[in-house]
Amino acid sequence: MNPDSTRIDFDPAPVIRDDPRKQPAFQPSLFPTANGSVTFPSSADPKNEAIVLAFLSAYYELNVRWTVLRGVRAELPPRPELERAALEAIETALLQRDELEDYFAPLGIIAEPIAEDGITRDVLFTFGSVTATGNFRSQPFTTSAELSFAPPKPRNRIVPPPGPPPAGAISAFPCAE
Repeated sequence: MNPDSTRIDFDPAPVIRDDPRKQPAFQPSLFPTANGSVTFPSSADPKNEAIVLAFLSAYYELNVRWTVLRGVRAELPPRPELERAALEAIETALLQRDELEDYFAPLGIIAEPIAEDGITRDVLFTFGSVTATGNFRSQPFTTSAELSFAPPKPRNRIVPPPGPPPAGAISAFPCAE
């Protein structure tokens, strides 16, 4: 069996957005760290770096939209139409984040956010393809076993059920009568 035949190939490009760090209005304090580090975790699989960026971008977007909502709620007098728009923007960002999670979870990729005061400060990543040290896990292998069981030997004698039959019952066992 070819070890590459069990490998799942995917293209992270459809779900990865533009790097928010390249935007003119980028706010570095709202960009979360990855596994406690501002640099991306090194990995044996280069695709993992793109996946980390996708999740960090999604959580950055959530942080930006949460900050906007807090600003709207701090304004006096209250403006429900602005609060509603900010809440809808958060919902949109949450749906985009959920799409990422749904896309990558079957591949064993989990991003767990660590939040403080509603802001995601760090995202802990677990990749199914690599160990915590960033090395590839061993290649999957298949084993098989053949088991055989002898059918039970047929019994030639009929054993009647214990006790007398119920009143008016017809027995299927002629010797029980």
